[in-house]
Amino acid sequence: MIKKHFFFLFLIIVSCQSPKKNHDFTFFKWNIHQSYYLKFNSSDTLYFINTYPLEEQTSFTILNEEEKEKIQSTLDTISFPKEKEFVSSVDDGETFAFELKSKKQSMQLKIHGHQGPNQFWLFGKSLETIKDHHTFIKINKKFDLREFNKMILSPPLPPIICNPCPK
Repeated sequence: MIKKHFFFLFLIIVSCQSPKKNHDFTFFKWNIHQSYYLKFNSSDTLYFINTYPLEEQTSFTILNEEEKEKIQSTLDTISFPKEKEFVSSVDDGETFAFELKSKKQSMQLKIHGHQGPNQFWLFGKSLETIKDHHTFIKINKKFDLREFNKMILSPPLPPIICNPCPK
């Protein structure tokens, strides 16, 4: 009798937990020294697509449970702003781009020159730390990044022209 109650209670607890979301997530980092993508799809595999200097090479690593949960938890809770791009007028610096796809929608954000939401800068830095603590194994796998690259390669804003300019 006690076993039946315990089993029933266990089923209730397990069924009350919300199902984990499956994420299709792409992260991009660019600066004068490096250019790469990280791909995460809610599994324990993290793909690294190195595009620096010009040749694209894909490799992968296996995340430990803590790293996977950290990424998963952040993706479950992070809030993308309405604006898709925050850039500084300075051309040099660092660029991060994020894309999170679900069955219903795709959310994107590009940040450059320390502009944009701080939570995304911190998330980008945490992804860098995870990447830097792993050894990646080269594989022959290609990802279609054309749509993502449209956001990254968006044209710069036109210069502000004033006539007459303030002194």
